[in-house]
Amino acid sequence: MMTVKFHAPHLHLPHVSLPHVNRQEAGQAVDAAKSFLPPPERMAYYGGLGALAVAGLIEWPVAAAIGVGTVIAQRARGMSRSGRARASA
Repeated sequence: MMTVKFHAPHLHLPHVSLPHVNRQEAGQAVDAAKSFLPPPERMAYYGGLGALAVAGLIEWPVAAAIGVGTVIAQRARGMSRSGRARASA
């Protein structure tokens, strides 16, 4: 019989201290994040594009191009509406 010595690896993890965040600060962070997200109906649209790409019904570059084109069109439409609102005021 042969004896084999085995040394278990010893892993040193650094200690990382995270700042304490209260509920109000967390709520403000969530509100800030929500301000960057599109409305729920557009989120469903983008989710549908992603699902079509995952299923292989459309290619990823096509889904990305459609999504980016939609964002640009929405922003352009919003800018033209705000410009008309200022002109009529």
